[in-house]
Amino acid sequence: MPAFARGHNRSSSQASSASTTSANVTPPVYILNRTSHTRSSSNSSAASYDPTLASSSAASVAGPESRSIRQTPSTTMTTLVATSQSATALCDAGGSSHASMHIGTHSRSSSSSNLVHAGEIIASTGLLRGKKKDYVVLTRNELLRFKNKSKAADMFPSLNSIQRQPSNASSLSSTNTVAESPIQSSQDSVICTLDRVTALFEVGHVHIEVAYIDDHSSPRSTILQFGTRAETELWLQRLLFAVPKRTVAHCLPADTLESLRTYLRARNDYYEPAFKAFRVVLQQHSQNKSSTKVATSSDDLTKLANAATHAILVIGHYAVHLLAVDSKPSPFSSVHGNLQSQFTPLSSHGIVALVHLAMSPRDSTLYLSFRTALNPVRSLELASCAAKDIIQSVRSSIEHLRPCWTEYPLTMDVPEYVQDEPLVPIPDPNPGSNDDDYGLNGFNMTLAAYCVAYGIPNAPKSIAYEVVWDEDNGLVFRLLPPRKSGLTPAQYTFLELLCVMRALRWNEAFGGVSFAGVSLASLQDLSDPYALIELDQTRTANSRRISKFMKALPTLKLEMQLLMLCSTTLRMLDLNGCVRPPKYHNQEMNERASGIIDALMHVAKRATSNVDSFVFSNIQIDLYDFDFLVDVASSRAAHLRNIEIAHCGLYERELTLLLQALEVHENTLEGLDISENPGRISVYSLNESLYRFQYMRHLYMRKLLTTSEDLPLLSVDTLSNMRLQRLVLDGTRLRRISVTHLCDYLSTSRSSSLVQFSIQSCGLTGGDIGDLLSAMGKSPAKQHPDLTIYIGDNPICTAGFDVFLKSITKLGTSVRRISMPRIEFHKEQFLCEFFTVLASPECKITHLDLSLLLIPDADASAHACDLLGNVFARNSSLISFNLTGETSKLQVARIGHGIGRALERLAENDSIRELYIEGNELSVDGAMLIAQALTRNRTIRRIHLDDNDINLQGFTAIVNSIVESGNTAVRFISRPKKDQARQLRTLRELCSKLDAEITILRQQKRSTTSSLGSSEKDGRDKSSELAVKVEAHIKAAETLKVLENEWERVYERLDKWLKRSSGASHVDEELTEEQEKTRMAWDRLRGAGRSGRKVSAGGRVVK
Repeated sequence: MPAFARGHNRSSSQASSASTTSANVTPPVYILNRTSHTRSSSNSSAASYDPTLASSSAASVAGPESRSIRQTPSTTMTTLVATSQSATALCDAGGSSHASMHIGTHSRSSSSSNLVHAGEIIASTGLLRGKKKDYVVLTRNELLRFKNKSKAADMFPSLNSIQRQPSNASSLSSTNTVAESPIQSSQDSVICTLDRVTALFEVGHVHIEVAYIDDHSSPRSTILQFGTRAETELWLQRLLFAVPKRTVAHCLPADTLESLRTYLRARNDYYEPAFKAFRVVLQQHSQNKSSTKVATSSDDLTKLANAATHAILVIGHYAVHLLAVDSKPSPFSSVHGNLQSQFTPLSSHGIVALVHLAMSPRDSTLYLSFRTALNPVRSLELASCAAKDIIQSVRSSIEHLRPCWTEYPLTMDVPEYVQDEPLVPIPDPNPGSNDDDYGLNGFNMTLAAYCVAYGIPNAPKSIAYEVVWDEDNGLVFRLLPPRKSGLTPAQYTFLELLCVMRALRWNEAFGGVSFAGVSLASLQDLSDPYALIELDQTRTANSRRISKFMKALPTLKLEMQLLMLCSTTLRMLDLNGCVRPPKYHNQEMNERASGIIDALMHVAKRATSNVDSFVFSNIQIDLYDFDFLVDVASSRAAHLRNIEIAHCGLYERELTLLLQALEVHENTLEGLDISENPGRISVYSLNESLYRFQYMRHLYMRKLLTTSEDLPLLSVDTLSNMRLQRLVLDGTRLRRISVTHLCDYLSTSRSSSLVQFSIQSCGLTGGDIGDLLSAMGKSPAKQHPDLTIYIGDNPICTAGFDVFLKSITKLGTSVRRISMPRIEFHKEQFLCEFFTVLASPECKITHLDLSLLLIPDADASAHACDLLGNVFARNSSLISFNLTGETSKLQVARIGHGIGRALERLAENDSIRELYIEGNELSVDGAMLIAQALTRNRTIRRIHLDDNDINLQGFTAIVNSIVESGNTAVRFISRPKKDQARQLRTLRELCSKLDAEITILRQQKRSTTSSLGSSEKDGRDKSSELAVKVEAHIKAAETLKVLENEWERVYERLDKWLKRSSGASHVDEELTEEQEKTRMAWDRLRGAGRSGRKVSAGGRVVK
């Protein structure tokens, strides 16, 4: 903490009280009445001192009666009154004096009316010699030094009219000494012109340093020494009054500014509206300020002057850079020379790492303190006449980089007039472009600022995330695994995770934050011993201070709690599998916990946050965490809306206790996930607890183990009492009684709100699924337009397959979306019957997933493929059809290359818009058939056909058919990357093989040539064989290069055509149906007045 900040009441009371001494005993100083010098308070670039300091100066000299003037600020400087009869006479005489004088080589017009302050000083002293006196005069424009008073009187005749003070007053006058570094001025010369002063500051109790730029543009410093503290303060006030508002500290040459811009561009830190540059002095002699020893010799003062470093403070977009100025610039350096020849980089500090900002009310000193994670505070003690502008520019940058923060972890000790002055806002970079992120409240910019502050400027390229729309939480931020290459699983460093969490802390754009699948292990055992300085100033969203309990928390717990407490819009936290399992090797109970659940539940119980949805799936919950979880679940103040604890290692007793505790949230709980826990729960207690949640919308019970009671898993009463939208029972064994109750529920109007009903791998037969589908057709609602039913991986063909087929024909428009992957058809007859039903006009299914079909043979027969062709030709309701296959060593799940015959009938289809046929080994013949179909089909928009053994010839045929037939309906064709790699891999292997053979032949040829017993015929044979291999290698390499170029040319031609037909800027973007819904929701959001776009990995904007 700077000395002036301790006990400072922001009103410069110390300066006023300290100056009272000079009012009681009048020192030999001379003050001129001046009323024409004004400073506009509306100027945004005013100097760094208080405009009311002049009145304070007058009050300190004229006595208590005059000090009341300081309480009335004015745009005009207060009149400076005389301190004695001699000073009054000086003012009267000076008003009519306009003599023009010349000193040395300085030719200028001066008058006594410019006189501000004057006094006799001692230039040097020593042990064996007397005192040498000089005379210093401060005018409105210059600080001058004369050999004696008579020399000064030649320029200022009014000084002759000054009478010497009485002996009792003169005995109190201090011995003033002046020293310059690094060069001494002449006897009668100008120390400096005031418009070239860069800083005025106190070096000690009786020292003032004047830093300035000389006539050769070199930095210089002069230190003035006084005998008393009162003299020091009085001279400092006069100097501050005389220095103009704008000096060389504010204005740098154009070539210097351009060099600084180049410096920032090289560090990716240049943004013109935020760019500022000021001349400063870096004070490195702060230890001398508290010293009471008075330096009297010129050498001592020269050492003090050399202790300060002249520098330039550059404010970039994300950081503050300090560059030392060369005190002796080379005369041979070009004006546009290298920046390194003019400046030396000293340090760079991230703006968002600023923790303390202070400005002295007495001189031009300012303090900037920075702190990065796990490091102590590092302070910069600077001085500049542009201190106020520096403070305001830094504050503007802070608000620009943290647009949503209402409370900054920053202490400010600046005068009130500076703090109350409105800041000049920095405009958003490219607010109207397609690459801005200001719909996300500048998240990308804040994240980049933290990365720069923490010394990881390349982190934004490796930090991958996406922002998606969620119906329950609005915009959801999802951190994705890092995009790093390597054999070991990539993890984020603790600094990268801290950057993400602190950039999210006050961002009001997100309703949910997800770290699912991302390891937070690097933060689990981390603590920051230097964080108290920030936490003392941190406030929550309701302006509460951070408690002592929170300050002692590890970093991960602290950051999670602050994430909850500092946002008013955040409602969901997803921590699915983000922390490692607990340790059990002789640790205490609190060390075995997950390290995060107890911290979040502590905040949730106190109801100090709006977060009411928690996802703890795939985190092993120990007894310590479970106690916190049950405690919050039993507290009505927590107002829980969603809780997910799938695969958390909970047993029957723990599941039962948790469900009973959650009953107090019967009016708020909307989502519950208790999947994949080892506990075998009683279906009776399960139904009893779930019956109370009448607002339940999402219920997930995957792979749930239940008791063998003859009761339904979910009774019709329990289901009908809830408002379910998503019911997922995958992997849970459903007995016949459970199917019956599900049928009863699906036949009621209470099921009309369902959008997802998943019963995959539940051991259901074709008859069971047929009954469920028939029940949906009997529902009073009649239509479930948004419902998708998932029935994959069930033994449909074992029993009741005819019931299943009949239910599909009777569905009508009740259910239009069916997903049935991994269905095993034991006989091909079942597959043929199913294709026949799909081709019938009674089938109204719009979205059908038949991926990974398992049939007796590796490929479907010609008859089955013909029936599939009838589906393409006759079905007029299918919009999306998924026939993706898979070929692996363990199993073959596909229709096979015969699907090409069916795709030939695609020309007769007028409904399908999206087709998935990957992994079916179409080969070139199948690609030719697709090309023929696309010349006539005008409805398909997206085709996915990778991994089909389609070489360049087949893909070129497809592209040519689209372009030459003028098919503008196609918007997306997946690039056959696997097929391309397979084709090129063959040629690359051939080139590698030939290269190895050529190397061996050359070695054999050399050995044959050097051998004495070898014949000439052997040499000729080796040479001819080598020539053949070399020629084959050249041809293979040329063919490889031609193929690579041809693939790129075909891709380029396809992209050009798709851009022309669709107008999309990212033609290779695959837009699924879910993404279409997200786009529509985003458009509604923007239409409601919020701007923004969907953002994915590394901040890339997806249109």
